[in-house]
Amino acid sequence: MDPSPIALPWGLELAPVGLPEFVALTQQFDPVGSRLVLTLSNRSNEAWEPRELRLRATLDVPAVDGFTWIQGRYMQMDALVHRFGAELPDGYDGRYARERDGTRTFVTREVLALELPARAVPAFVAGVLRTDRFFFDAAIELDPDETAVQAIEFSFDLRGAVVAPGGDLELPPVLMLEGRDLYALIERYADTVAREMRARVPERPLTGWCSWYQFYNRVSEADVLRNLEELRTGGFPLDFVQIDDGYQSATGDWLTPNERFPSGMEALAERIREAGFTPGLWLAPLLLHENSATLRDHPDLALRTPSGETWFVDTWLGRCAVLDCTKPEAEEWLRGVIRTVVHEWGYAYLKLDALAYGAANPGDVRYAEPGTTAPAHLRRALEIIRDAAGDETFILGCTCHFGPAIGLVDAMRVGPDVKEVWADGPDPSVRHAVRLSLMRNWMHGRWWVNDPDCLIARTTGTALSEPEVRFLATGIAMSGGMVVLGDDLAKLPPARRDLALSLVPPSGVAARPIDPSEAPVPSAWRADLGDARYLVGILNDGDSARWFLRDELVLPGEVAFDPFNGRVLGMGDVLLRPHEGLVLQVTGRGLTPRVVGDSGSLLYGRLYQRQVSGRVQVGNQGNRPRVVAIEARGQVFEVDLDPGKKRWFD
Repeated sequence: MDPSPIALPWGLELAPVGLPEFVALTQQFDPVGSRLVLTLSNRSNEAWEPRELRLRATLDVPAVDGFTWIQGRYMQMDALVHRFGAELPDGYDGRYARERDGTRTFVTREVLALELPARAVPAFVAGVLRTDRFFFDAAIELDPDETAVQAIEFSFDLRGAVVAPGGDLELPPVLMLEGRDLYALIERYADTVAREMRARVPERPLTGWCSWYQFYNRVSEADVLRNLEELRTGGFPLDFVQIDDGYQSATGDWLTPNERFPSGMEALAERIREAGFTPGLWLAPLLLHENSATLRDHPDLALRTPSGETWFVDTWLGRCAVLDCTKPEAEEWLRGVIRTVVHEWGYAYLKLDALAYGAANPGDVRYAEPGTTAPAHLRRALEIIRDAAGDETFILGCTCHFGPAIGLVDAMRVGPDVKEVWADGPDPSVRHAVRLSLMRNWMHGRWWVNDPDCLIARTTGTALSEPEVRFLATGIAMSGGMVVLGDDLAKLPPARRDLALSLVPPSGVAARPIDPSEAPVPSAWRADLGDARYLVGILNDGDSARWFLRDELVLPGEVAFDPFNGRVLGMGDVLLRPHEGLVLQVTGRGLTPRVVGDSGSLLYGRLYQRQVSGRVQVGNQGNRPRVVAIEARGQVFEVDLDPGKKRWFD
């Protein structure tokens, strides 16, 4: 191994583990760009098919008061804060923690974020900058009691790659940063990846309605039209109406709707457009159900095992084959589906699900194009879809590896499914969806717009209490991402409808944790909206009531308004019920009267404001009453404002 010419951050010395003798590893570190570039050279006379590159740096650093931000590589994988020496929290699948050979190891995907106060420079972040060909893992090895960090390991999954005799394989660069603000380093990593992979970030998060969480796969054309009418007449200022799983005759037979959609999907898209909304459609475009007509008529579209048989996976959609996008005929079929859905039917919003199955590991499958890796195949599939759909089509990725999708999707589901239950371990629930989504706030506005999943606000057909609905609403607000309603809207009581509409429009700003070291997920978050305005969210996911200190949430001189309850926050601390969330509109004091709170909208949507010579005029342009708070000369006034009414304040 050639030595690195310049010392790495944190003084790390990386050595390869288990590398064949005929392979040379070169390390080059650019201190200006903080990039480590690794090159593998095959010095044999035969082609080499590597499986993995492991690099290990030995340490002996006390872990006291240290912690790590653990990340999974797609929405269902664990994401949490672990404080060293603490018990592992419940409700996660726990695959990030491993016990072996008298050590405890924590594994994170694509990016390592670690803080050890015992070091002079405590924070360290290392992450791969291109995520479209190889997966990258990082591991932190400690003693069994987690009193000391013994080693850091990096590993590249190289399965599928082929290095010619005498040839080189240059791996994607690894960004390595040290500093004192761990969260700022994570954000810097995300910004660098975004530039490297030319991320797509829409100007604002979209809002919409989705059929899944009310009707699931039993949705009908009548269900969609009934909610479309409620959206049109009920004053819902949303962008899209999205039909989820349940319209197709079979998974894979996307162009043949079932009997519950008698008018056809093109006619339904036209009805949605006429009502003033963008038509949206769900697809799992890489899966072909074993009983689908597509697989029966075109078996050669699918991935094959090394022995030549069709490769099947068991999914929530049934037993399915997976498209091999390296085959010309499969590419043409996929292009045809997307062209029809987007350009003939008119669906300008696509929710693409089950994409992770496209990242099949070489060895399990035989790609038609040699040298294809798992993330490269998923990337190829998304490139085909983006090209066929066109640049103007809004694409949301779901159950998708994050890295290969950067630059190709506009939005990404970053947490698991919600469900009309509070908690169910690592399975879909409000608690798990919110906590995993918030742990990925650093992606929002950098790689895409985050989708924290739908709001379920109904009072019937649900096990969620009012505090739990507020918990979900708070998590969505703090994400800064998309706001999508998931109820049968005509059945929403007025109070729940008001809660749902208070999230529209989204802030677009992902909140940052007030204490990034709080495990397993920070409970207090703050989003800077500019102009001395903030949103602060607090979340109690425990089974007992919890007090939050006001001085840790609101700075001296700031005014805080509780829009869920329509009142100014007092000077005392805040008590949240079990499973409750709360959003505060926080405003610094100004020289002239101004609005500092609004129960109608977290972002003051549909509230007219005009400031003239030390006076402010406000008007309710919405269709429901709201409470507005005005601050002037150190005093705060709460006023009820009916629809269409305007008032002046001196």
